[in-house]
Amino acid sequence: MQMLGAGGAIGFTAGCSTSEETPTETEPAGDDTTPTPTDTPTATPTEKPLQQGGTFIQGSNSDSRAVNALLIGDGTTSDRVGHLFDLGWEQNSPAYDDIQPYWFEEVNIADSLDVVELKLRDNLEYGNPYGQLTAEDYLWNIENIFTSDWYNYTYSYNFTVGKDNTPIKHEKTGKLTIRQELPEARPFFPYNNPLSYVIPIPKEIAQPYMENEDPEGLNQDNEIRLSTYSGNLGPWKLTNYKSQSVVSYERNDDYYLREVAADDDRVPDVFAEAPYFDNYKVQYFSEPSTARQALKAGEIDTFNIPATKLSSFKNVDNLNIFTNPYIAYSDYMGFNQRANGWDQLRNVKVRQALSTLYDNEFVVENLLNGKGTVQDTLHPQWGPYYPEDGLWEGDGKLETAKSLLEEGTSSEYGYSGDTFVDGNGEQVELKCVYVSGTTDDLRVEYTKKRLEQAGIKVNLNSTSWASLLTQHFYTNQPAEGVDDPEAIGYGDDGQTHPSVYNHGPRDKAVSTKSWDLMHTLGFSYGPLDPAGTVAALFGFKQSFNAYGHQSSESLIDLRDEAKTADSIEAAASTVSEMMGLISEERPVAFESNYFDYNGYNARVRGLPESPAASYFVDQDYDVMAFEGGSSGR
Repeated sequence: MQMLGAGGAIGFTAGCSTSEETPTETEPAGDDTTPTPTDTPTATPTEKPLQQGGTFIQGSNSDSRAVNALLIGDGTTSDRVGHLFDLGWEQNSPAYDDIQPYWFEEVNIADSLDVVELKLRDNLEYGNPYGQLTAEDYLWNIENIFTSDWYNYTYSYNFTVGKDNTPIKHEKTGKLTIRQELPEARPFFPYNNPLSYVIPIPKEIAQPYMENEDPEGLNQDNEIRLSTYSGNLGPWKLTNYKSQSVVSYERNDDYYLREVAADDDRVPDVFAEAPYFDNYKVQYFSEPSTARQALKAGEIDTFNIPATKLSSFKNVDNLNIFTNPYIAYSDYMGFNQRANGWDQLRNVKVRQALSTLYDNEFVVENLLNGKGTVQDTLHPQWGPYYPEDGLWEGDGKLETAKSLLEEGTSSEYGYSGDTFVDGNGEQVELKCVYVSGTTDDLRVEYTKKRLEQAGIKVNLNSTSWASLLTQHFYTNQPAEGVDDPEAIGYGDDGQTHPSVYNHGPRDKAVSTKSWDLMHTLGFSYGPLDPAGTVAALFGFKQSFNAYGHQSSESLIDLRDEAKTADSIEAAASTVSEMMGLISEERPVAFESNYFDYNGYNARVRGLPESPAASYFVDQDYDVMAFEGGSSGR
């Protein structure tokens, strides 16, 4: 799933059951730490010229709410929108100045790290009748949508700095130029600059909704919902959107980057004719197994293959498999610490007990067949900030978990024989929600077995991807007993809502449906800015803290200490402290950073060498093509 951003665009994505996980960026591991899976066929790069033609079909078992650039926050929506719009820019490596320019042809970062000057290309056009994309469009969106009080934009937090939320100053210095000024140096900011990934929408569409303070109206506007204003800003044009069916695109003949590739040495020549497929489709499958059968039969051109199913694809002649050990993604089991979850999940020892039962080493070795690395915090082991020591690690032992349960729960809880009971002598029952898929089915069955060994009953509730987000993870409903259901946000007036994922305090704002444990939902991020990622997901009043976690220490203070250090190197000890803190507190049961395997029609050209050499290697459909211009179907 393409995350639109350079470190700052982070979001929730499905786990191993999805075929759409494409990370943002992070520092590549050295040769001594690079995983090199060798048990699958490898995709072979080609030097032959790519040929235009054919319809590329991507399988998907995740559905999106719409194709709305304002609603990016989950990976599926991001993927759908990402075909219509490029980014501002992307990182090619950890170096500040090593970027791939897209909409912005110049990104100049002052040595003082508190000023960034940007210049848009002059050939960027919205669809008719909205005209050229200019600096004014960015500034109007920043002021009236991205940081407004009336619209809860998911990434609004990236337009301010510090615990006092000091706004970043944005100034239009010319028709196509913008100056950003921070109140103080921020060594991580170049990796987390919101202008690298936000998509400004035409003022003419949005202004009536802004004046009436009507966010729902804006989200439901057909031009916004289907991004019909995309113009020449991306490689594809949307031709059909049908939920739980198919999303269809056609080659955008006006794509701005083709003109740019002839003159800008930083843009690879391959973009001079991109994209190469005439049409691109995302075909929805309710069951991953059905999609894999379609892949084997040549009915679709790409889909994800879980590690548990690799052996059945080894000898499929019409397929190549691309292996990526560098997915900037954390799989975990979520704990609902809000008012509609089991209240004992607010106790750290209880979360440690359940994390001990959900033994991540067992999961990686047995459920993922060793195709991944264990995580005990929110960072991949191959990343630059994974602590070498100081992490809390469960020992996987049943007796340890039982002891932690007894220590961590309030006095009315305890064991009656082998059964863990509440104050009424009834067995504790927990609800585990998930989206059915090969690996997640294994995860939840393992969770159920282990918790029942510890005397806790687990009820498994399978749901759809859309429902998992909107019914279980949006926290925009009042908790039972709340006096004023219109004031469930933060602040004295209850009107401050960081995002739909964290609509208010955990005792006031909850999801529509109750849950205790959650699988399938993981987090995709750009680990070049780990302090911001950790705070965004687990910090109080932060945009992605749907779990209702309240840290014993202020993650926001630690984030700001790291972000205002003299250098990234100077911030390392603070980042390590953050990683150790959430490892011990276990706001979720950290699991793994898995290897990603994608099967491709053997006629597809333009794939990178497999396995990927670093995090910065990407599978870019815009510069892929069929051999001979046809899929062979």
